[in-house]
Amino acid sequence: MPTFRRFFPAAALGLALVLSGCGGHPTVRRAISVVPATASAGASYEPKTITVSKDDNVILAVGNPTTAAHGFTIEGYGISTEIPPGGSEVKIRATHPGTFKIYCQLHETHQVATLVVQ
Repeated sequence: MPTFRRFFPAAALGLALVLSGCGGHPTVRRAISVVPATASAGASYEPKTITVSKDDNVILAVGNPTTAAHGFTIEGYGISTEIPPGGSEVKIRATHPGTFKIYCQLHETHQVATLVVQ
């Protein structure tokens, strides 16, 4: 009987620790990159659409293979930053569903991408 009394609190604590991790919001990693301009079009983002679920913690690996900084704005999420040559990460919590425009606030000729939060 004494072994049971020592085991039960330890098992309950272990179960509580396991269950505490079950209610978290997943972290989703996506990559998006500035695609240098071609003769026929301005620079753009690739992929054109990034889809995540509501309440995801999103880490966008924003690549920038060019030698100039590029803007990175997500309308509706208050994100407006510059991506240095080589790239950077942008982290957001997808708190509200909808379709949001991603664009370069520094270069108007860039083609836009879209963030879809379902």
